[in-house]
Amino acid sequence: MVLSMGPRMIRSTVRRAFPFASALGALALLGALALLGGAVASCAPAPPAVVPAWPPLTVVDTTGAKTTLPADLSRSKLTVLVFYSEHCPCFRVHEQRLVELERAYGARGVRVIFVDSEVSASAERDSRAAAERGLPAIALDPGAKLADAVGADYATYSVVLDPQGRIRYRGGIDSDKDRLHDGAQSFLRDAVDDLIAGREPRVAEGKALGCALQKH
Repeated sequence: MVLSMGPRMIRSTVRRAFPFASALGALALLGALALLGGAVASCAPAPPAVVPAWPPLTVVDTTGAKTTLPADLSRSKLTVLVFYSEHCPCFRVHEQRLVELERAYGARGVRVIFVDSEVSASAERDSRAAAERGLPAIALDPGAKLADAVGADYATYSVVLDPQGRIRYRGGIDSDKDRLHDGAQSFLRDAVDDLIAGREPRVAEGKALGCALQKH
């Protein structure tokens, strides 16, 4: 109850309870109560992971494989959606990092899905791009329903979903934009590492530095 009182009410309560206490002693007691309040506040639980309010969505990739979300999320430890754009230079410079991530974590139960939500997307175009650029199969998202459900507005925007359909990370791949640096902060890889290890991501939302998706 003390922690819910304002300063004036606490001072009044202290004077009534300790009528002979010195002003200095009262101040000391008030300071201790303030520290206690801060300690309790710092123990507040972290905000819950976001669960998208989406209807079941099925996307089909360039090999014809279908994925229904959120139902198919339970098949993997984590599912990573990476939003793709054919002409975005920021996406192009990150392609090798993304391919390496897909190969490194696939064996650890993490599924990485490239998603094309742009109005110009086609199976023929994306199949050709995947073959020429050494990318995994690309899933088409007609009407950008999946992109809208998870808040994806930029190429390179990535979302990590757990088997319960909760968003555990969202945002950019790393701190690089259209030029790569050895010291870049690896938001996406770090989040996947943390979640596999049973920890909360050290960064739950990173800035996406890609091109605006042409969704509608």
